[in-house]
Amino acid sequence: MQTYSISQVAKIFKITKYTIRHYVDEHLLEPLKDEVNGYYVFSEEDLYRLYQVITFRKIGYSISTIKEILVQNDLVNAFKIAETKIQNKIDELVQIKSSIQEIIQTQEKTILNEIYFCEKSKRFLKKIPENLLEEGQVNLFKASNSDFVELENIHYLVDTGGNYVTYSRSRFDDYDYKLDPGTYACKDILVADEQSLEKQIEVFKNDPLIKSSLASGCGIMLCYENILKSLAYSEETVFTIEVKL
Repeated sequence: MQTYSISQVAKIFKITKYTIRHYVDEHLLEPLKDEVNGYYVFSEEDLYRLYQVITFRKIGYSISTIKEILVQNDLVNAFKIAETKIQNKIDELVQIKSSIQEIIQTQEKTILNEIYFCEKSKRFLKKIPENLLEEGQVNLFKASNSDFVELENIHYLVDTGGNYVTYSRSRFDDYDYKLDPGTYACKDILVADEQSLEKQIEVFKNDPLIKSSLASGCGIMLCYENILKSLAYSEETVFTIEVKL
């Protein structure tokens, strides 16, 4: 029967001798010892067992779990469970990749500080309760505990006097304010703080086109943090301002 030294086994499997000794110490491998020099001697059966251990480690099983698996006669079920876990991880990574691609594509299409026009469908807003607000700002911790609002759903209605009312996106059967469908003039602005946001809103509403739309319409601007576009910045935030034409 062919036997191998620990150095030869390490070279065959392209792993370190330390790793092999660790598996021996954990009783995942039980090679014989040369009585003369005390070195481990690995049989072909030991190599087969090591191949199993390495495979399960690559899959992601812990050493303690591998010990439990290897005492079983039929290992197919362990591979089936592993396949399901790996597929779930693949699905998660695909979703993460899709989100990253969306952020990149959105950023590439975004032109800051310029008015653009887009068609919007009917939208519904629900006023955020006062107990979830602190100095006009949403307390996100309280809001998350109440399940009332998510970060990306926070919207502000701003009148020409600069007064804010805080809303959350809602449903057609439960709302306090309705945004009609149609063409909206929009502007994406990059701001560092509340003061710079207010200045940018002032600039926006004094644009001749916007001023005319506000005068002939309801006099309300919609403002919200554009989470998807903001993710590309570390210290500033992208807000979107909209006015129906």
